[in-house]
Amino acid sequence: RIGAIVRGEGRKSEVLMPHHDTVIETDDHIIMFIPNKRLVREVEKLFQVSATFFG
Repeated sequence: RIGAIVRGEGRKSEVLMPHHDTVIETDDHIIMFIPNKRLVREVEKLFQVSATFFG
């Protein structure tokens, strides 16, 4: 479950409480709450990029 999204830097940053229609943007920082430690690896895989991502 996403707890919050931090968008922007410095004084211009804002904390967003996500809703069903919230879109994660480039450079967003995601705060997640994972109550079951067994799911951590699975969630990490969702955020991994392939080797071809970097060209």
